[in-house]
Parts: sequence; structure tokens; C-alpha cells
Amino acid sequence: MADRNFDDLAERFRKRIYGGLKGDIRLAVLNRDLQPVLDGGAGLRVLDAGGGQGQFALDLAQAGHSVTIADISAKMLAQARELAASRHLEERVSFVHAPLQSLGAEPAHGAVDLVLCHAVLEWLDRPREAVFQLAQLLRPGGHLSLTFYNRRALEFRLLQRGSFRQLDRNVASGYWGGHPGSLTPDNPLCTEWVQDWLLQAGLAVTAHSGIRCFNDFMTPSIRDKLPASAVVEKELAFSRRDPYRQLARYVHLLCRRVD
Repeated sequence: MADRNFDDLAERFRKRIYGGLKGDIRLAVLNRDLQPVLDGGAGLRVLDAGGGQGQFALDLAQAGHSVTIADISAKMLAQARELAASRHLEERVSFVHAPLQSLGAEPAHGAVDLVLCHAVLEWLDRPREAVFQLAQLLRPGGHLSLTFYNRRALEFRLLQRGSFRQLDRNVASGYWGGHPGSLTPDNPLCTEWVQDWLLQAGLAVTAHSGIRCFNDFMTPSIRDKLPASAVVEKELAFSRRDPYRQLARYVHLLCRRVD
């Protein structure tokens, strides 16, 4: 399996992942979880590894932090440049067209205060190795903000739909991707795996949240009648509670380098 490049899906990714209520929930959870890291004020060195269009990273640049957005997709980076220019952030943001795995080879990308790696691991052929590479980009005491697609949520969705044969095929083959053009990742991950990799890489988890714990399971006719703010509020309230976060579509782990 090769690492996924989103040149062909850049516009769809913007609408489906970052836009609307799903994007609002994601942003609310990330802002809440990262607040202790960002409370020290402006001036952090931030690297967004696999940053795509850079929506969250650009918010950090707007707050006064120095941001580098790296991605394997030239089209994603072009959209990030456009967004940065529209927000007059060119002096605070730099762009690197490179895969996550190569960033450690350049000293300028190392010893950063905060690494973001959001919705990337599940598209990689070797996600465990990527965790170790991300850890090496941090200064001692630096933080990693990691989100990934939760395999348990995908299993539960297939069970809900009665797609038992598809679930069995996915388990047997180890491949979970959907049809060409699908945003279902090739390699969704179990939280316990990632937590173990982080521990081995010298990272301690300081916050663990689910993103979209119940939103995706709601009947659209019911969800559409509710104020978006009410859904976001309840997602935040339940995002750190088990069993809800165990079935969230995405998992967010905020980690600190302890060596």
C-alpha cells in the first residue's frame, strides 16, 4: 500500500472534512484540547505535518505563531497558500512540498514547540514509523497534536448497516478503503495501537478526546432540526467520556515529549 496523495480530492476534502457541522465539531475539540499549550501566548514554532489546506494551522498563525505547513500534495499546498494570502498571513507561514517521512532530514524543521498531524496516519503504509518520526521533530517538552480515523467507529458503522461480509473482508485483507474517490481511509487505526506507539516513542498523552462521538450516528432528519451550536456543545461534553469517545469517528491525542 502506498501513502495517499490527495491531489485528486483536494476540493472535496475541503468541503467534506473542514466544512459544515463536522468541521465545527473538529475545531471545537482541537481548540479545547490545545488551549493549555497555547495559553503561554504567541511565538510558538508550529509544524503541520501533512497539513493539507492548513485551516487549523492558519488559525495559529493568525494568533501570532510561526507556522510551517508541509504536505505531499501540491494542490493541497496551493489551496493553503491561497488561504494564507487571503488572510494576509504570508509573513508567518511557510510551505514545504514534502512527505512527512522526509521532514526530519532538514534541521530547520526540527526542535519545534508543536507538531500537528491531523488525519494523516490512517493514509500511510507505515503509521507506526511515522509516529517515531513525528516525535523526533519536537524539542524536549514539545507537544504533538495527533488525530486519526478510528477503526472501531468504522467497524460499528458496518455492523449497524448489516454489512457483515464487507467487515469480514476488511478484517481478513487488512484493507479498509472504499471505492476510488472515497474519503474512507485505507488503514484506520485502533486507539490502543497508537497509544502504545506513542509510549515507545517517548511521548506522554496529556489529553484524549473523541471527535464526532455521536454526530455521524444521528438520523439526519433529527440532526437537521437541531441548532448546530447545541450539537457542538454536546459533542464537547461527551468527547472525553467512555464509551462515547471509543466510537468517535476520529480520535485526538495530545502528547508531550518527555525526554
